[in-house]
Amino acid sequence: MSARPSSAGIQPVLIIGGGPVGLSLAGDLAWRGVPSVLVEQGDGSILQPKMDGVNVRTMEFCRRWGIAQQVHDCPYPKGYPQDMVYLTSFYGYELGREVFATPSGGGEEQMLGASPEVRARCPQNFFDPILKRFAESFAITRLQYLTRAVGLRQDSDHVVLTVESVENSERREIRGSYIVGCDGGASWLRSELGITMSGSSALTYTTNVIFRCANLQGIHDKRLGYRHIFIGPEGTWGTCVAINGRDEWRLSIIGDGEKRKLEEADIRAAIERAIGGPAEYEILSILPWLRRELVADTYRLGRAFLAGDSAHVMSPTGGFGMNSGIADAVDLSWKLTALLQGWGGERLLDSYEIERQPVARRAAREATANLARTLAPGANPALLDRTFEGAKLRYEIGRRYSATMLREWYKLGIDLGYIYRGSPICVPDEVPILDSDGSLSDPSHVREVHKVAIHRAEGFSLELDCELTPEEVMIYRPSAEPGARAPHVWLEPGTSILDLFGSGFTLLLIGPEAPSVTAFVERAAAIGLPFAVHEVVNPKVRELYGAPLVLIRPDGHVAWRGSSAADAARILDIVRGV
Repeated sequence: MSARPSSAGIQPVLIIGGGPVGLSLAGDLAWRGVPSVLVEQGDGSILQPKMDGVNVRTMEFCRRWGIAQQVHDCPYPKGYPQDMVYLTSFYGYELGREVFATPSGGGEEQMLGASPEVRARCPQNFFDPILKRFAESFAITRLQYLTRAVGLRQDSDHVVLTVESVENSERREIRGSYIVGCDGGASWLRSELGITMSGSSALTYTTNVIFRCANLQGIHDKRLGYRHIFIGPEGTWGTCVAINGRDEWRLSIIGDGEKRKLEEADIRAAIERAIGGPAEYEILSILPWLRRELVADTYRLGRAFLAGDSAHVMSPTGGFGMNSGIADAVDLSWKLTALLQGWGGERLLDSYEIERQPVARRAAREATANLARTLAPGANPALLDRTFEGAKLRYEIGRRYSATMLREWYKLGIDLGYIYRGSPICVPDEVPILDSDGSLSDPSHVREVHKVAIHRAEGFSLELDCELTPEEVMIYRPSAEPGARAPHVWLEPGTSILDLFGSGFTLLLIGPEAPSVTAFVERAAAIGLPFAVHEVVNPKVRELYGAPLVLIRPDGHVAWRGSSAADAARILDIVRGV
């Protein structure tokens, strides 16, 4: 179903920002049949990749968009080890290591995990072009680069965005039914709307340096790794990641809460300290940035919305930022689609903030706590001493630090375990249903229970303001509670139950004795609701989903479950926001 025709010259959705969140929103809208215009003040080139990990939930979205294989096939070397390494320098002492054969650790590649997809290593300079090609594959999407937003006004039924050409300063107006700011932590739209943010505005000042060192892997004695965390006598001072798995590296020099400009001499000293010995290298780019924990106080003002870093800014420790933003885009996309196509009500748009803001707060809090764990060793003046006492200290710090950092690497509870409890468009269970802990049959669950035990027993003791226990972060427990992401089950080799969920609502009839759903089908047809019915006879599905009837939303979350279609009209009105 396509968006209903609007007034002459009015585009359904305007998007500010052409990063991964804006491109995902444009692509998802088009996938649902909704045109959009995206404006981006840059030319689309990526000089400093800000992200490099695509989490499981984002990969599930890529799977439904048909681009997951492109992400897996990106130019990042497939066989490059993904180990997390703790060391004093490349030439110095290795203190500890968490071994990852792949970004997901290996087991998920055997299709044993909680998702039909696995995490992918796809830096932003590879990922953004994939999203751009996806969005541009639809004729109804218009991407306008080198175009900056300079003015906005809202009327009762549309918005008017004034844009300016970066090249010649020519101005023009674009009219839209809705506008979404995906324009980053310094969001123009958020500022234009006067929306404030709450949290911590300065955690650390950090400087990212991309440098090329062709033979770095061959001039030291350490096994290959992906992320390297450098610990010195003063504590943790930097990290270095293999940005392309060959010759480009990103060194992040971690500062404190005081802003300081690093001169080239400082940056070269840091690179040479990280290497720990002689090497030839070339500095490609330098980007100072401020690490913050902020969440917008509201995600909506009239017909204008915020998504991604425009709505929430968090430390990259945990890799939650971009992935949370893409989930924002999918949540908002189907709701805007419903209004534009005429089958949804205004409460859908009210639900966007209600659902996504708590998820952002949880992720941002966890990201800040991960930063504290990264800095956990503190000062140890004797760390580099070539004595028995120095060796004993290095062993003890490495053991405890390795245990402490496990919480950042094993985080499926954050990535998949959020539930939209209290959402006005989810129908709570009338009778409590005890969800089966399907994760107990997942071999990776045993691994993660073991990691939790090590983290608790051996990690540094830190007084952190965290709302989640290690178990809630590190272990994903599948649930079909209304508001939860519908759990994955393999129906046959290569086909997940998630593959049944299209761009509309999906009603699952689970088990051989599922009741009649004629009332749902007839009501959906009468109101023009995109609606599909799938019969599933699979004991594992019945065990995980807990009811013979389960209604799945267009974003793959559970809207309702029960045993009778008697109240179909009321249920469909709630879940479509009327």
